[in-house]
Amino acid sequence: MRNTKFHDHAYFIWKSFLKDRWPTYALGALSVLLTNLMQILAPKNIGWIVDFFAKKPIPTYLTGKTDEETFLILFIVLAVSRVLINIFRFMWRITLGRQTHYAAADLRRDVWEHVRYFKKEDLDRKFTKGVLMSASASDSLSARFIFGFTLVAVFDVAFLGAFTFITMAFIHVPMALLSFLVLLFVPIFVRKLSKREVEQYRQVQDTLSHFNDLSSQAVSTIKLQRLTQTGPFWERRLMGVAEEHREKRLKGIWLSLLYIPVMGAATIISYVVLFAMGIYFTFNGKMTVGEFISMQGLIFLLHDPLMSLGFIISEWKKGFTALERLAEIYQHEKEQFLLMIGSPIDETKSEHVLDVENLSYAFRDSAPLFQNLSFKLKKGDRLGITGPIGSGKTTLLSVLTGLDRQNGGEVRLFGKPFSDYGHHDLRNYIGYVHQKPFLFADSIKVNVAMDRNISDEDIWRYLDLAGLKDDVEAFPHKLDTQLGEWGINLSGGQKQRLTLARALARDPKVLFLDDCLSAVDTITEERILKNLDTHLKDVTLIWVAHRKSTLKYCNHTFELKAHH
Repeated sequence: MRNTKFHDHAYFIWKSFLKDRWPTYALGALSVLLTNLMQILAPKNIGWIVDFFAKKPIPTYLTGKTDEETFLILFIVLAVSRVLINIFRFMWRITLGRQTHYAAADLRRDVWEHVRYFKKEDLDRKFTKGVLMSASASDSLSARFIFGFTLVAVFDVAFLGAFTFITMAFIHVPMALLSFLVLLFVPIFVRKLSKREVEQYRQVQDTLSHFNDLSSQAVSTIKLQRLTQTGPFWERRLMGVAEEHREKRLKGIWLSLLYIPVMGAATIISYVVLFAMGIYFTFNGKMTVGEFISMQGLIFLLHDPLMSLGFIISEWKKGFTALERLAEIYQHEKEQFLLMIGSPIDETKSEHVLDVENLSYAFRDSAPLFQNLSFKLKKGDRLGITGPIGSGKTTLLSVLTGLDRQNGGEVRLFGKPFSDYGHHDLRNYIGYVHQKPFLFADSIKVNVAMDRNISDEDIWRYLDLAGLKDDVEAFPHKLDTQLGEWGINLSGGQKQRLTLARALARDPKVLFLDDCLSAVDTITEERILKNLDTHLKDVTLIWVAHRKSTLKYCNHTFELKAHH
């Protein structure tokens, strides 16, 4: 069901894009128009040449003093028109055609510009990884055409159709009107077909999103599958969804292909009728042979835009449907504190880096995970937090980092609540290593540096601090070693250490470690802990761990109790 709000916003996006680049679109439209004029001139010119050889009259502006001069003029007009067609086609390709690719890049970038401010629960429930992958990879590619190549086709059909009809009318009005009447039934079939195709496109995108979600889950749990022997179950599940997507996709393709017989039948009927009428008028002296040939050439010229008309409508409908799906992402409610631009972090305002007072947290309609929690940390302090599974350790870190603000009590950073600071400043100041490592399908170097320009020497230093330098040096391609999705070609301990190196590379002043060494052996863990304690003297560290030996370097510790 179409949502008017998203439809209107999709139209606004499209209109704004065209408005911002109107000179480019104007030049592109002019290029298409001139291309069409040259295309019309070609069959018309052939008709003049036939009439010239048949000693029939031709326009006086093409007539020379001698027959040789007249033929030369006609030949030059034909040759120049063919050259100009190629020039004008090149012009619309580098103007209108190129906008297709610019639009795709803008739409894909805007997805992530908006998603980064979504609420966590919305990302978990509605805009899952599968939905976002489908939007970024599929919807943006479908929507891009209405900004470029589909517009070329629209201009081509409009200009070429109008010019062809006018030229045919100048040659023979009754035949031109007859060709128009034959095509009147086409819009009825096209409208019904396009409506079915758009609905099928929505279903295809939904199944693709579901498949992307399942694929992500399957890849992230592949080692667990090996341990539990559940690989065949996941294979059957993925194959079932893939088959469902394939069937829906094929149905959509078949619906698109139905445009061919519909438009083809209209063109063939029009051509047969006009050919028979043309023969009749020619034999009765109401039309010259050259005019008859010109009319047949114009009919064939009209064939391409008519055949394209169905696909244009299809691409236009699918493009705007995809843009509506993207508009839903662009207009979705944002987490307001993520958008705030607060004051810079001033370390001189308080001697306490973190000041926690009567902190409590409870999920909706449930007992508190923790309550009346108070402590203060100075620069360089080490706080260790332990507790059984489900006691709220990870939730506590989310509150202390400012990522979750549904808490009671107060959390102050240098004497000010998180609401006084901008999210961007907080994320640059605070580092967080999650218990579940996330890695990109790229090189080790890119996974450590991310969006920062860091030298190889510094990357090796961070890897050394994280206890991963020896492992990476043993890889054949070292820093350029390519990782699979989720770092699947690394062990659990290697993935944890790599995400730790990535956090260190951002030079945080407060670093939260959420049981991020649980898969590392005790000897390697001891080396890493000693590295962090020695080299991060001025960094405030907050550790969460199940193994109490991990917290041996902490000068403050407390334990969260199990929630009942």
